[in-house]
Amino acid sequence: MGCRSALPGCHGQHGRAGASPVTSEPATPGCVQRRVNFSTGALWDAFISVRPEVWRFEIPLPLLDPAPLAEVSAYDWAAIVRSDLVLDAEDAQAGFFARVEQALGQGPGFALLSRIPVETLSFREARLLHIIMAKRFGRLRPQDVSGSYLCDVVDPDMPGHMQSDEQVALGRRWNDLPCHTDHAFGRDPPRRLAFLCFRAAEAGGAVRLASAATLLARVAKMAPSLVEDLRRPVPFDVTRQIDPADEALDAVAILDSDADGTRLRYLYHQIAYARLDPRQRAAVGALEMALAEPGLIAELMPSPGDTLLINNGIVLHGRGAYRNRQVPPTPRHPLQLAPAAWQ
Repeated sequence: MGCRSALPGCHGQHGRAGASPVTSEPATPGCVQRRVNFSTGALWDAFISVRPEVWRFEIPLPLLDPAPLAEVSAYDWAAIVRSDLVLDAEDAQAGFFARVEQALGQGPGFALLSRIPVETLSFREARLLHIIMAKRFGRLRPQDVSGSYLCDVVDPDMPGHMQSDEQVALGRRWNDLPCHTDHAFGRDPPRRLAFLCFRAAEAGGAVRLASAATLLARVAKMAPSLVEDLRRPVPFDVTRQIDPADEALDAVAILDSDADGTRLRYLYHQIAYARLDPRQRAAVGALEMALAEPGLIAELMPSPGDTLLINNGIVLHGRGAYRNRQVPPTPRHPLQLAPAAWQ
């Protein structure tokens, strides 16, 4: 692995045969339903979890050499994030990044990179490698009001020796976490997410993934008009906003479109459900019914050192309940980054 100062900028159906595309037929007479624009590879169901050839990628060994990390170990995280420091890839490794980009953009919308050798690296080295690798997939952006770029999602009773000297955002997650879009109701949700599994739980904690294209196909099968109703702005609880820039925002469409195609922005617990009209309630209810179908939700169990990249606009993510090791206390510990691709 090397570091340099220049930031460079699965096609097909994955899952059971017969998955329905999202319809573009009229929802009601005289009302033409707008086309939902996803790549063909974005349509998949739970069976994709047993097809790692479309989402699992081995990180080339030259990219994992920790020696160059010593050159930047004195930097603070914010300086590293804002710099143009990225992994230096030879032509052979450039193909690796291109394949991952293909999976994120035209494939299933997620990729598991295996793997950073966390057992032989210090906590600081692992985080540094995670940051500079994620920067190959987009400019990183702060994740909360304090300006933290790196989010350590750990229990608050983490051992004292794991406390870091850098400012990070702490999360508390033990229970089941439903599938959702990160920062769904902000002005500009992160286009991509990067999670490094630094330490696994004792039991449970599987990552759950859902294809937005497949969910919308299922909703359209119930009634095409429901898909169109998801395009109408939905009111949400503004007290849960994490970015001051979003304070004036109080309604956002769940199904949104921009120059990059269609994207889903969904976070059920933040929706002001009591303020929805009957059509919106029916549309949200249909989406919840689709999310409740086990056959549509893929489950992955990343191992320590694995990095999970997610296209936040076309893949919803969640997590199963988990139990931590108690002797010695070793909490589950993912590290989250938000590469802002296409910005």
